[in-house]
Amino acid sequence: MNRLKLGTFGTNLAPGITFTTIPGALTTDWSRVKDLARRAEAMDFEAIVPISRWKGYGGEHNPHSDAYDTLTWAAAVGAVTESARIFATVSMPVVHPVMAAKQMATIDHVTGGRAGINVLAGWYRPEMEMFGADLLAHDRRYDLADEWIGVVERLWSESAEFDHDGEFFHLSGAYSAPKPLGARPQIMNAAMSGRGLEFALQHADKLFVKLSDDREKATAHVADVKRQAREKYGRDIEVWTFGYVVDGETEEAARDFLHYYAQENGMHDAAINALTIMGVEAEVAGDNSTAARRFSWVAGDGGVPLIGTAAQVADGLEWLSDVGIDGCLLGWPLWEDGMARFADSILPLLHSRGLRTAL
Repeated sequence: MNRLKLGTFGTNLAPGITFTTIPGALTTDWSRVKDLARRAEAMDFEAIVPISRWKGYGGEHNPHSDAYDTLTWAAAVGAVTESARIFATVSMPVVHPVMAAKQMATIDHVTGGRAGINVLAGWYRPEMEMFGADLLAHDRRYDLADEWIGVVERLWSESAEFDHDGEFFHLSGAYSAPKPLGARPQIMNAAMSGRGLEFALQHADKLFVKLSDDREKATAHVADVKRQAREKYGRDIEVWTFGYVVDGETEEAARDFLHYYAQENGMHDAAINALTIMGVEAEVAGDNSTAARRFSWVAGDGGVPLIGTAAQVADGLEWLSDVGIDGCLLGWPLWEDGMARFADSILPLLHSRGLRTAL
């Protein structure tokens, strides 16, 4: 088993996890999606995870407005792959649990038992409004999520029809077949603290976290999350994160390219819109933390920066493993070129360091 699992993130939408207008940035082109999935499998990546987006972030270029639906996308990607776990990302407030249960079981059959579901409690108000759904208060979103996932798990496991009269869903004679193959599809969730973290600890097999760049704090946080899952719910969970890779022959070359795609050609207006809606944008002149947050969003959707030479990128991934991270999803500003360099220059370093097993 690989010490640090890897996957791709956001190959279902334009321009991927980087808000950039440079030539060659990701587009919704099925031939590219299929090629990137096969490249990931050639490197023995364990997961392929899409981003669920129904409306873009506005601005001049409106990134993420052009996005494949993740459930049908997952079935299609699953049909052209053989080993990676293929996730669908589902916003629970706008996808009915009966529909999701059958769609996920179908994907599980298409993939031969490799399906996974990345569940979201919802945060993007314009999407909620488009569906006519309310954006509930933070903790209430997870009340809905608890009920939603409970219904889905019953539909996956129970052979008889059942009625459900809950707060958010009212079902009569609920039933779904075929069932998933073997164990239920893996559940992934990103939650930071409080009510959301409790939901993830109870239900998720893979939990996404944001990490401090302080080694001691990051190590303590990951250990605490795993401890809580064991002690509260008797569960062993994997802790994952995601990052963006910008590599070059030298660190200077990598940082020059970062500046080119993210600063000179970044969709900063869209990043401001997204952060404002998330409630973390502060229009304060000279607020360096806010400027850094905007840049991080443009450069790689706020993920872990993996920047520099091949050795420095490998150092960053090794650091994640050392603090207890089980897996990391990756993205690139130029996917094909970036994945080719990763396979040629970075993956062998991960093999030599014992982070990954060579095929």
